[in-house]
Amino acid sequence: MKLTHYSLVSALGAAFLGTADAALSGCPKSLAIQLTNVLQAGQIEFPYGSCEKLSSDEYVAGIARFSTKDGSAWKVINAYHSLTGGVDIFSQFDGVIVKNSGGDSSINMNGFCNAWSSVGADQKFWSAQGSVFEKDYYNPSQSLAVQLGLKLSIAQAQLYDAAIAHGIGSSSDELVGMIDATNKAITADISGSSSNTLTISGYRVDELEWLKRFLVTRAKYRDVHGTKASIDSYTYMINNNEAAWGDKIYVLNDQGNEGDIDCNNSYVPYSTPDNNTGSSATPSSSSSSTDTDTTSVFNPYGDGDGDGDGDGDDDGDDGDSEGNDSECYGYGANYYCGAGNSKLAYSFGLLSGLSALLAL
Repeated sequence: MKLTHYSLVSALGAAFLGTADAALSGCPKSLAIQLTNVLQAGQIEFPYGSCEKLSSDEYVAGIARFSTKDGSAWKVINAYHSLTGGVDIFSQFDGVIVKNSGGDSSINMNGFCNAWSSVGADQKFWSAQGSVFEKDYYNPSQSLAVQLGLKLSIAQAQLYDAAIAHGIGSSSDELVGMIDATNKAITADISGSSSNTLTISGYRVDELEWLKRFLVTRAKYRDVHGTKASIDSYTYMINNNEAAWGDKIYVLNDQGNEGDIDCNNSYVPYSTPDNNTGSSATPSSSSSSTDTDTTSVFNPYGDGDGDGDGDGDDDGDDGDSEGNDSECYGYGANYYCGAGNSKLAYSFGLLSGLSALLAL
């Protein structure tokens, strides 16, 4: 049986879609995960078999771009070992794992991406990745959202997205570091039109206004894989009044094209007639939040004062630098979707000719 991301989540257990103290759960969590998958991998499905060589001693792979350098990839492999009895395709790298743990950078990982991709359809491998994903990425991001007092789906989801792209850590280009930088830049109360007010360093800050400032902070690191696409898509949602998510969100994909994602794992491009109604899909007030300020257009690449209302003087050097690596595996045939709905197989990366890129 071919499984979509959503049905896989159900198959692996309720913990994958929500924990007791997680900010996002259920459908909004599914939307957040699908959107980050689109922005990172160009598809709504988890890229279980993807693998990319970044340097001679670092590979990133799987649903959270697990890294051999920071050890997260080895956590996945060890989790997989525990499910296979310890003898599997990754057994050949056991010695490498020991050397890596000891700080030895002269390690030989030839064939690593081939090995990772070869088990991209193994449900035990999915489970191994899911356990590390939840423990090291999703749950910490949502614990931070709870600590901040975030209530809006868009803000909670943005922390998750940033955790996947940058990592959870406290360095300036990691999630905790970016939150700290955002909070330190707040020196007065900031009002807004969202339904929630945060307390940041003793100041009262509207949640959506805080999110805008977080995106301005994150924009400094927009060359990180998938980050500019994320900033653009979340900016698009802010400017289209999508703060509290229902069962559908209207987004920009990894190519800057418009479409929507729903909890049935389907994609509908705006410029294509809806399969059921014959009309074009467009954002509507019935499917998006109305608690955001529409008096001005937010631009995270603004004038540098941290409020996102600048004149758009971006230097233009932030174009897509990801390219196509010669050692990328698993995009396409190794990914499973279906469940009787042809829409589920749509990949954002295959779409072209859609209009309305976000104006910067």
